Amino acid sequence: MAAQVMAPAQLSPVPERPSLAQAEEILARVDRLRHPWPAFTMELTVASGKASQRWRVAARENGDARLDGLSDKEKGRAVLLRGDEMWLLLPGTKHPLKVTPQQRLLGPAAGGDVARTRFREDYRVEGVAEDTLEGRPCWRLDLAAKRPALSARTVRLWVAREGGAPVKAEFHLASGKLARTARFDAPVQASGRAVLSRMELTEPDGSSASLSFSHWHPGGVEPAWFELPGEKH
Repeated sequence: MAAQVMAPAQLSPVPERPSLAQAEEILARVDRLRHPWPAFTMELTVASGKASQRWRVAARENGDARLDGLSDKEKGRAVLLRGDEMWLLLPGTKHPLKVTPQQRLLGPAAGGDVARTRFREDYRVEGVAEDTLEGRPCWRLDLAAKRPALSARTVRLWVAREGGAPVKAEFHLASGKLARTARFDAPVQASGRAVLSRMELTEPDGSSASLSFSHWHPGGVEPAWFELPGEKH
């Protein structure tokens, strides 16, 4: 298996004054940092204060994802995302717990939901403008959810004009209230692809959690991982 090299990734330049169609391509490039291959596995570490969780993430081409607990307290637990639906699989229970859109904004479900988000498939571009974020020239993209099942109805995404890497995203509820803010670290190289290295999620009350991504590997995903217990085919 190819060795992972953690080094800054070089991305292609972003077009000057992108049209809405070009903004869609910018979204696709941002998505490829989190979905660098049709199917892949990686490790996700969620840290908040002194608490830390480690999860193995498996994703397949259609966007489905499964998170399996690796740290001691999370072993045996899993989060399954298929299409717009999410379940929690807990040890000692026969039936998975369906997660509502509101619950997707909380706890490990939130980490899985945000980490899984594919902007181009989940949202449409409604506006693009030049902006400066903390002295960094950016394109600001205003996005609207394509489907009612998405918990964040609108997103404002800042993408660096130089390199095209995501810098910041604000996720808003249908009421317009800010649900959470994500800040992205610079991409790194893994198995020959540019990938996301880390993102910081901040809640409206000021609490925060960091999501670190490592051990990226293409392929190695089994269809059975995405089946619910007792599911018949």
